[in-house]
Amino acid sequence: MSDRPLAIIAGAGDFPPRLAGLAAGGGRPVFIAALEGAAVPAAFGAADLQSYRLGQLGRLLEELRRRGITDLALIGSLPRPSFAALRPEASTLKYLPHFARAFRGGDDHLLRGVVTFFEGQGFTVHGPADIAPAMTAPLGPLGRRAASPAQKELIAEGFRLLGALSPFDVGQAAILADHRVIAIEAAEGTDAMIRRVADLVAAGRLRIAKGDGVLVKAPKDGQDLRVDMPAIGAETLRNVTAAGLSGIGLRAGRVLVGDATGLGKLADQSSLFVEGVAP
Repeated sequence: MSDRPLAIIAGAGDFPPRLAGLAAGGGRPVFIAALEGAAVPAAFGAADLQSYRLGQLGRLLEELRRRGITDLALIGSLPRPSFAALRPEASTLKYLPHFARAFRGGDDHLLRGVVTFFEGQGFTVHGPADIAPAMTAPLGPLGRRAASPAQKELIAEGFRLLGALSPFDVGQAAILADHRVIAIEAAEGTDAMIRRVADLVAAGRLRIAKGDGVLVKAPKDGQDLRVDMPAIGAETLRNVTAAGLSGIGLRAGRVLVGDATGLGKLADQSSLFVEGVAP
């Protein structure tokens, strides 16, 4: 598979350019379909790239078939659009009934609908971990610090919590401290959840003792990691520091970290542990 051309349908953030660079660095021809309003074309350097609106799906499919591309990866953040905002071109209209059904549900349902659509069109959808496993959290600490036994207990409790919440299609992260749940990610996203905790600490409504408080991040049970793998980055570490937490526990191989070495160095500078834990 490594010498077959790959199309990356790119949203926002650092992960799409990194995936493109690793795939191309391995000798694979890469074509970037940059989603307007999300991906930053300049971040991909001299890569082969074209920009598309969501309503230009038909045009994108025609280009992929013209190039003989059958392997796809979808990566990067993208705010959930309203169905009415798609503004489809004529070449996209025939696909609207499929997406109308996909929009009738939560994010998991929508993303499954996207994968089903591309598979139905003859494409193979690959996850970033399949193409560049180095982008995921390794097993063990990313930096010099490791979680203490007490912190490991909090992490394990957090993973049990996220597993129990999986049927409700809520977030992929939680914060625990003092043997209790402090916050659960919902529609606001991980970083906004951490900032909410930081605001509580700053207002004196919540106290987190030194060495206590962990963020846990893991996929929901049954989550399709090809298109919806949890992720953390430098901003997450900065928010964790501001909230007074001690570190982050991640499911090894199942959470995107991008540059694990760079993130480990940032963790050391911030006196945090960031640790991948076996599923």
